Amino acid sequence: ELIVTTSDMTDAGMYTCQANNSVLSTSMDSVEVVVQFIPNVTISGNDTVTSPDTFQYTCTVVSSPVADISWYFDGTETSRVAGLNVTVTTTDNTALRTTQESVLTIPETDSRFGGSYECRASNIVGSSSDTRNLTVLVSPLATIEDPQITVNETNNITITCNAMGIPSPNITWQFNMTDITIDMTKYIVSTSSVVGSDKNNEVTS
Repeated sequence: ELIVTTSDMTDAGMYTCQANNSVLSTSMDSVEVVVQFIPNVTISGNDTVTSPDTFQYTCTVVSSPVADISWYFDGTETSRVAGLNVTVTTTDNTALRTTQESVLTIPETDSRFGGSYECRASNIVGSSSDTRNLTVLVSPLATIEDPQITVNETNNITITCNAMGIPSPNITWQFNMTDITIDMTKYIVSTSSVVGSDKNNEVTS
């Protein structure tokens, strides 16, 4: 007998026993060995996209026997997340192993879709997964709360500008289309930000 110690997926295939002596020609018999193994999971694709472009991650799963594949976004199964589409195709299927590709598509990206994406695959042997983190870049948008401000002479003028974007935008100010130099005497600026995507900026003069 032949013993293959600590078998893995590379040991699957055809094994042949040959017998010969001085009396008869060689006799052979073969057996196909199927090694069942935990799915091998790999996600491919870029980890950055600019809103509102379409985006895709491809999850390739090699397993024996065939695996069930599911996607998760920040820990929630993607079937429960609006705006995400998943398709699964089998690219190679033999008695020894199956290769599947699962494609996750975001038709129109925005900041909501930035986060962790996990592809999980499981069969009767066990389960495994791969995880990627997606960053959605968002063009800056600056808005001033009040379209017009009226003050009495000698009073301070305070103008609030809200700017959103990923990465967090830098804010500069102009007066009559000329850049303002912030000297902290005539012009004073205070800034606050929220999670790197929204920025609140006030200028006082």
